[in-house]
Amino acid sequence: MGRCRCHSRKQEHRCCGPYHKGAVVPTPVVLMRSRYSAYAKGLAAYIVDTTDPDGPQWHPDRGQWMRDILQFSEATRFAGLTILEQSPVVSDRGTVTFSVSLFRDGDDVGFTERSLFRRIDGRWVYVSAEPKS
Repeated sequence: MGRCRCHSRKQEHRCCGPYHKGAVVPTPVVLMRSRYSAYAKGLAAYIVDTTDPDGPQWHPDRGQWMRDILQFSEATRFAGLTILEQSPVVSDRGTVTFSVSLFRDGDDVGFTERSLFRRIDGRWVYVSAEPKS
């Protein structure tokens, strides 16, 4: 097995791989890394399953949503992930600020985001990007 797509420098089976196969994600930052890796690998079901069903990113048509994710993944080169900051978990909520290096059709489409995560029934899910202040 090769290096993990989240750019941790770890082997995939010792990094995001177990989470993609159903292991419980322990923290928001680990979920952030595993979601980035899932996008890079085209694991659309993982993205859908780790998105808050009450959050603004939720799409009611699972099939279309998964096709959209796959199209994005296939058309994008995932060149880097840097975790900039992670907040302490408070009341089953946490934030992770990260920067991604992405390229599409040769254009730099990378961005920096502070994401909100929450724990539902023991599972971490992505809620949304936090509004910029």
